[in-house]
Amino acid sequence: MVITDYRVRSVLRTYGRQLQRSRLSENLTHGTGEHDATVEKVTISEEARRHLVMERMTSQVLERAYPKRGEQ
Repeated sequence: MVITDYRVRSVLRTYGRQLQRSRLSENLTHGTGEHDATVEKVTISEEARRHLVMERMTSQVLERAYPKRGEQ
């Protein structure tokens, strides 16, 4: 089975989005007083973090440079 770098990037992007959503929902539940006792901590290497930041910056620049039709 061959795993392309596109698939790896896609998984990392999806995982990053899920982390952001979980943080958002965590912030919302903190405000209501509900708190789940389980806490998940994820650590990634500096190289992976740098790569993730560069990927986010690249996608933001491309989105601004080439906006979707109807958003112009």
